[in-house]
Order: sequence, then C-alpha cells, then structure tokens
Amino acid sequence: MSRGNPLFEVELERFRYSGDGDDTLAGIGLSLEAGSLTVIVGDSGSGKSTLGAVLCGMLPRHDGEELEAVFEIQGQTIRHGTGKSVRIDPVGWARHVGMLPQDARHYLSGVRETVAEELAVGLENAGVPRAQMHARITALAHRLGLGELLDRDPETLSGGQERLVALAALTLDGAPVLILDEPLAGLDAAASARVAALLQQLRAEGTALVLLTRAVDGSVDGADHMLRLRAGRCESVPGEQISIPRNEVSAPDRRHSPGTAALLEFSAAELGYPGSAASAVTGLDLLVHAGECVGLAGPNGSGKSTVLKTAAGLLNLRAGVLRQGTKRGAGVGLLLQNPADQLFERTVHREVAFGLPRSTAVKIPEVLESLGLAGTGETHPYELPAAARRLVALATVLIRRPALLLLDEPTEALDAGGLEVLRAVIGKVLDRGGAVLIASHDEGFLIGVAGRIHRMQPVAQAAR
Repeated sequence: MSRGNPLFEVELERFRYSGDGDDTLAGIGLSLEAGSLTVIVGDSGSGKSTLGAVLCGMLPRHDGEELEAVFEIQGQTIRHGTGKSVRIDPVGWARHVGMLPQDARHYLSGVRETVAEELAVGLENAGVPRAQMHARITALAHRLGLGELLDRDPETLSGGQERLVALAALTLDGAPVLILDEPLAGLDAAASARVAALLQQLRAEGTALVLLTRAVDGSVDGADHMLRLRAGRCESVPGEQISIPRNEVSAPDRRHSPGTAALLEFSAAELGYPGSAASAVTGLDLLVHAGECVGLAGPNGSGKSTVLKTAAGLLNLRAGVLRQGTKRGAGVGLLLQNPADQLFERTVHREVAFGLPRSTAVKIPEVLESLGLAGTGETHPYELPAAARRLVALATVLIRRPALLLLDEPTEALDAGGLEVLRAVIGKVLDRGGAVLIASHDEGFLIGVAGRIHRMQPVAQAAR
C-alpha cells in the first residue's frame, strides 16, 4: 500500500466468476491519489469491465464468485478472502467510488420523465436545497452541451446523449473517485472534447479518475499511470508504448455501379417518435443502391438512429417518401446501438435461433464461427464481454441474410479483431448484392468501408 494518503487503494489478488476454471483478474494493485488519472487499456475480454465492477463494490454478487482482495476506503480496511463472506454498504461505497458503466443506461433510473429530473436524483437523495440543485444542474448541463435536453424524455435520447446524461448524473453525485468504462463511446467530436475538459476540471478539483478503455485518445492526456490489461493481469507501461487502435483501412472498395437497383430511398422525408410533436429529422433525401456501403455521420442527436429505425419499420414515416426494394424477398436487418435492446434469450444459440425455421437454424454454427463466436452457443449472452455481445446481436441479424443491413454504432466496444470481423461481414453483404447503411461517429472506420458518407445535422441547426 502507498505511504501517502490516497483516496482509494486496492490490492486484488484474484477474482473468479462462479463455475470458471481460471481467474478473470489477478495480481492487480492500484493506489489512487486525489486528482490522479489512471488509464487501463485492454482489448475486449481482457477484464476491464469486471475490474470496474470489483472496484465499485458490485462484485462479488453471487455465491461461488471468488474474490481475494484488500480495499482501503474512507479510512476502513475491507478484506475479501476465499470462503469469507464480507458485507459491504453499497450506498456508502457508491458515495466514495462512483462508476459510469459501459452501458451508460444502467446508471440512469429509468423512471424520471425529463433529463433534468434524472440529473436531480442523486442531489435529491443527498438533501440538496432546490435552488442549489437547479443551479448545479444548469451549470453542468451548459458545460456538457445538454441545455436543450433538460426537458426531454430520457427515453428519446440518442446513445451518445444518454452517455452524456449518465456522466453528468455521476459527476453531480460528487464521489471523490470515479471509474469510467469507455466514457467517450458513441460521442461526437464536440461532445468528446467537452467530456475531456470536464475530466480535467474534476482532476483539478481533486477527483481521482480511472479510465477503462480499448483506445487511447485525448481524454488520457496527462495520465499519472498507464496500465495495459491482458488476460486479467495489469502491467505498467509508458504512454508512448501503448499503441492507438486505428479503425482506418485501405482505400474503400466502391462497389456501387450506376444503374443498380435502389434498396432504400428517402425523399423529402420527415421522421419522428410517437408522442413527440417535434420531428427528429426533416427534409431527408437519401438513396442506397445494391452493392454499396453508405455511412451516416453527424453529431449526437442529429437523427442517425432515427433514420435506421424508420428504414427497419420500427418507426412510421411522418411525411415524404420511403421506398424499399429487396431481392428475392429478402428483407431488412437492423443492429441496434445497444445490444441489450436486442438480446433476451438464455443462450447464444437460442438467441440466434429465435423465430427461425429449422431449415435456417441449422446454419447457426456457421454464422457464429464467421463472427469469432464458435463455442459460445450454450453460453448466456450476458456472460460474454461487451464486444462479443454486440457480435451475438449481429448474428441474430445476419442469420436471416438481409438484403439491406443497417448498423447503428457497430464499432463500439470492438477491438482490432472485432473490427476485422465487422469489415468482413460488410464485404460479404456487398458481394451478394446487398447494401449496408452504417450510422457511426467512428470517422476512420466509415472512411475505410463506405463508398460515400451522408452527413446529418440536428433539426435546429439544419433549419438555420
């Protein structure tokens, strides 16, 4: 343990999930001083999210999970050992160590009617006076560019907006130690810059930060400690020795030839959500032909996901024209931004097989193998790493061989191997005469795989 006065210290000997033959984490020591930034970089499956859950007191949570560790927190020493049951106060722990999970939605209550009410949850529980609460929420919303969202229903937010709201709520709760799992995932460049500035301000005010990430970016500038997590074990490395994953590939394969069939067409289209008077997208003109991959780019809240959901039939067109053409009756397949919205069965095989005729279900092992998921058929989807869950959700779409494949932020949580799998999937769809429409903030990936990029703006900006 450190000789100073750190806010939080951990000596983690080992952690193992129930039923596993190997430790998920082993031999990890952390000492977090006030204002420090510790960056832990690891690929999918390296144990980053598990480490975050251990640090914030969420693991172990089931019988059979084994944790051997010593925590120094708020002047208390907490020892976990094999065969030793340790009771902790999760509320008290959360006041000292807060966590933004990879699925940011899990941090939100899900029961408040507006973003402002959602941000007030922690402050209300702490008994903050209403006037002070309003001032703090307004100031932070301004810093993160959330001012126009305060009166919105949280259920109508884009994935990136949802992450910003969750981060704001976590920040307002005021824990002196924050664990952030992929804090910039799904954010546009402007939002990422605002988050990076907020993190610097938090450090200046004495908050200790731990960033769990697969990619090194601007949010890690000035890090005190850079750690590489491999197979559950950490090693300290100089920042310059950590490679930055880049999603660019060689020049895009522009497979579309003029005159091929249009598989999707929006003309002067107006799109929106039930119960909302305002339209999320107006004046949309977009044409996607067979054999081409088209990118959808634009800031958070510009309506990219709305376009995909409308194309998939999940939302009704408000005005304008929507035409779809498919080959041999094949349909449209949509990969949602959040795999949790798409996964509900007990095993991977049951998930992919849901609703399929037997003649198609026999192809499941082949599809899983093509996505690097061989051997996961009897595994519960939520026992897999985030990247693998995203690929399972993709398998549920690909098994139906859609002519038009719609992908919403498909690169989130994917490491280099996962990105190669995704590129191969796109190539196969195009090779068989299908089309792909990708909504993403990952400009490098879009430039590499899309023949062209359609750029969108929020309705308020587009009208200016």
